Amino acid sequence: MIDPSVAFVTEPMDDAVYVFDQSKVRTYNIVIAPADLATIDKQPSAELWVPAQLEFEGKSYGPLKVRYKGSEGSFKAPCTTDGPDDAKSGKCSIKLGFDEVDENARFYGLKKLNLHAMNHDNSLLRDRLGYSLFRDSDVVAPRAAHAKVMINGALEGLFIAVEQVDGRFTRARFSEGGEGNVYKQSWITTGGETEFVNALETNSEVHDVSGMLDFKTSVQTSADATQKFIDRAYVARYLAVDRVIVNDDGALHFYCDPNSSNYSVGNGNYYWYQSAETKRFWLIPWDLDLAFDGTPWVTIHPKWNATAECKCVAPTTGYAAQMPPSCDGLVKNFVMWKDDYEGEVDKFIQGPFSAARVDEKLTAWTAQIKPFVMEAAAVHGAPAIDDWEYSVNQLRMKVESQRANRGYKYE
Repeated sequence: MIDPSVAFVTEPMDDAVYVFDQSKVRTYNIVIAPADLATIDKQPSAELWVPAQLEFEGKSYGPLKVRYKGSEGSFKAPCTTDGPDDAKSGKCSIKLGFDEVDENARFYGLKKLNLHAMNHDNSLLRDRLGYSLFRDSDVVAPRAAHAKVMINGALEGLFIAVEQVDGRFTRARFSEGGEGNVYKQSWITTGGETEFVNALETNSEVHDVSGMLDFKTSVQTSADATQKFIDRAYVARYLAVDRVIVNDDGALHFYCDPNSSNYSVGNGNYYWYQSAETKRFWLIPWDLDLAFDGTPWVTIHPKWNATAECKCVAPTTGYAAQMPPSCDGLVKNFVMWKDDYEGEVDKFIQGPFSAARVDEKLTAWTAQIKPFVMEAAAVHGAPAIDDWEYSVNQLRMKVESQRANRGYKYE
């Protein structure tokens, strides 16, 4: 049984509520010396920190530091002309580090703030909708709100401000204190002690990953043993949302290299939080700009809980090489809880993912951001207003399809 003292909230009432106010699109003007801006623009993928100030709501914050951010795919067009080695040519995701100069500095309680460019999403809504659906389903997830971003007074575009998953994030949510380990993108079955240490986002000076190693041992033992380290109901809710919204660039997509001797299997876009008091683990979603889609190169195939041959192959033309999710030891244990999962899918579709509730959000948010989309149209690779409206309609259609098919419609 899970210790009932491990309670959490998905919408904490902290200072950061102001930043993630869903009724506002706030403006951030990042002030950077021209020479420093030229340095980071030369190669955004280098992710170099440079000094900056932030002008926000009539006040100046800083000194702080700023850098571009993202995975390899983030540093392609329109961020750069072609790839990670190229100079900036369009809108790139940005990280503000308020604690990088003064470790005690905060911005409405935040140490860092992510400004995501949403370059893979012309609807400009997937991140915000996805995170809200996880939170509405009682799954711990970042808060997000649209933001107008300027650099040295010049319009950079419409971004999504996304909460950093760190110790402040967990302390704001978990009743046991939130002082445990946060691991970024390190999967139980594919990692070892070195990988777990390198993945630490908190308590990195201690290097105590014994809990993660014990969790790994339990996964290799049985589904019952695994349940001692996680909340089964929480996992079922996470899986239900993840699968129905087709978050196929997340924890259940096991990319692999068929030319590698061991396939080099890996997944991404998630965090683990390990409770310091009870040793329980909680999965947290991250980076949802490719959710609600079904683009072949990122689609999980076959279904996450389908029995399949455990080989690293591209399932069909246009799909990336991948290992079937059910081949992973942890996912294999999750598959044992099929009834829990199906029950949570029913609740999700009838509740947070119902037509009425999703339509209400999308209608409000499209009206809210339309003036900013028009202002930023075609700036730094942003979509024209017609492209944005088309993409919003496509998103609505995908949501309807995913509601009807309980996720991705496999042929």
